[in-house]
Amino acid sequence: MALIFLLSPLRPAHTANPTVASGWVQLGKDVAQDGLVQANQNHDGPTEPSEAGGLECHALQRYPGRPELYDYFRIDPTLKAHLTNLVVIEVEYFDADAGGHFRLDYDSHDESNRSLGAYTQSKEKVYLKGTQRWRRARFLLDDARFEGRQNDGSDFRVTVVGGRFFLRSVKVFQE
Repeated sequence: MALIFLLSPLRPAHTANPTVASGWVQLGKDVAQDGLVQANQNHDGPTEPSEAGGLECHALQRYPGRPELYDYFRIDPTLKAHLTNLVVIEVEYFDADAGGHFRLDYDSHDESNRSLGAYTQSKEKVYLKGTQRWRRARFLLDDARFEGRQNDGSDFRVTVVGGRFFLRSVKVFQE
């Protein structure tokens, strides 16, 4: 089961307790990362440096033959060793175009679907409204497995149905 919390545009968000496991990636012309790595860039998860709303970010690129946009992430094994199956993933995105939505597809313990849990869809979706603002969304995952069973050994991906999508940062942590 996944829960999502939508946070207002760039208001200070509750941050993870520094004593618990956490990792992040910041996307732009240069990529900064700690415990979380952007993956699968040469297949169905390509992104490229861009700018939206005055900030550096990455624009997700459509892979030929795929109707959705993807951005994949791998969690460092050292960080995984400290995570439980209850984690929060926070996604900072630019709400550019109305009419689409995004979700997480993550490696879970739910083996009842065709992918045996490797691509479990978050129950909630974030609907894009075209506000032209940077926003954050949080997904609470209570059955995370994170054994690298997605493409390129990834643990989760941001999946977008719609037009343009700009991503600035992704964080994973325990509450």
